[in-house]
Amino acid sequence: MLCRQEVTDVNEYEMRGLFGQLPEINFIAGYRYYLGNIDNYAKALLSILKSIKSKIPILKTMIESGEYEGLRTITQTLRRMMSTIGCETIADFAYEMESALLNNDSMLDDKLIEFVFTLEDLASRMEEVIKRLGVYSRDDKNRNASYFKYDFSRTKESIRLSTDFIDRKII
Repeated sequence: MLCRQEVTDVNEYEMRGLFGQLPEINFIAGYRYYLGNIDNYAKALLSILKSIKSKIPILKTMIESGEYEGLRTITQTLRRMMSTIGCETIADFAYEMESALLNNDSMLDDKLIEFVFTLEDLASRMEEVIKRLGVYSRDDKNRNASYFKYDFSRTKESIRLSTDFIDRKII
């Protein structure tokens, strides 16, 4: 496993090896888009992974309900994000979804289901690569640092307020 400091010492050849399990992503194209800065590229991958994971439940709800309000915005966002990291196949798929929506394609439901499965598969493999890169979000760093600085006197007050809210049936 690579730690955070080793990411900057890894050369382009070793990085290609890490991305071997993500054939959808053209590492060279994404790496060049971020001007050869692996830290920025890794942060973009983490950000996109979080975005994908947040959009999957919305897309599943659309499949269940048959309501596609906001689908165009989601597909446009995913298309732009995927093209920055070199994931042109998913970007093209997002474009197909957008055009199917605009043309009232009868196969939209089937395409959307396939799109969600593709995103879920990609997200799981991206997560493994990001873990091997050792990239973490600011929240993870702050969580570890702020735990020891936490004022535990607030906890008792929070518990008291929560029980008050429950008693009043606000929560």
